[in-house]
Amino acid sequence: MFKNKKGAALLQVLLVTVILAGLATMLLRASLSRSTAARQTRRTVSAQLLVNSCMAEVNTLWSIKSPEAFARDMNQCLMYCKSTDTTATCSAANSVRTHTCTIPVNGRDYTVTAEFTESAPTADGARKCELSYTVDDSQGVL
Repeated sequence: MFKNKKGAALLQVLLVTVILAGLATMLLRASLSRSTAARQTRRTVSAQLLVNSCMAEVNTLWSIKSPEAFARDMNQCLMYCKSTDTTATCSAANSVRTHTCTIPVNGRDYTVTAEFTESAPTADGARKCELSYTVDDSQGVL
């Protein structure tokens, strides 16, 4: 087929090089995808641990309230009310819907914010409160 043996050897070397480069690329891609997935899993688990810590802090905040103050705040979707009057509706000036938790881990402080949001009333007039947590990502991962 080839009259020149040097040309055939060069073509064979180029073909083997391309195949090896393709295999190396596939191995590198597989290796990087595994480490990327592991990093994402670590970030997710770390964020969940921070949120759980903030949940415990928020639950402690609620557990020290009187039953009347707790009922008032839950009816208004509030974290807490700055007013000491537990019977009246909390005014907008005294209403606090967010709570910021500062959680120290390995010498670094991580900030998690718990926030109450209120959905539109349902057909029967009931109001739903949703508590969401946000982890400040500017400090980096654990």
